Amino acid sequence: MAPRSSVPLHVDVVAGLDPALVRVRGDLDVESAPVLRCALASLPHRSVEVDLAEVGFIDSSGINALLVHLRECQLAGGSMTVTHASSFVRRVLQMLGVDGILTHRQEPPEGEGPRPGL
Repeated sequence: MAPRSSVPLHVDVVAGLDPALVRVRGDLDVESAPVLRCALASLPHRSVEVDLAEVGFIDSSGINALLVHLRECQLAGGSMTVTHASSFVRRVLQMLGVDGILTHRQEPPEGEGPRPGL
């Protein structure tokens, strides 16, 4: 595993898009997972893309935050897709056996260009 770098977590939500875009930057761990949970709290009824391209570290608390939101989406009629996860994050998801649960996509859906930046 990569060493934890203690990069503060930043979460940007663009709710006006469909699906809503949630960009996560920094380390997603026990200390920062509540920040992500708070950012996702108002979106369970929506389709959401969680962009993890700039997440350098993730632990079980970060994965739990994603899984809890996925379950809330399923109950409320929304959906969640994890996008652009780094190779480290993908490897952790695979090691924990949740890569099949947290739908992951690296590229935009066919016919769509890149999502707007923040």
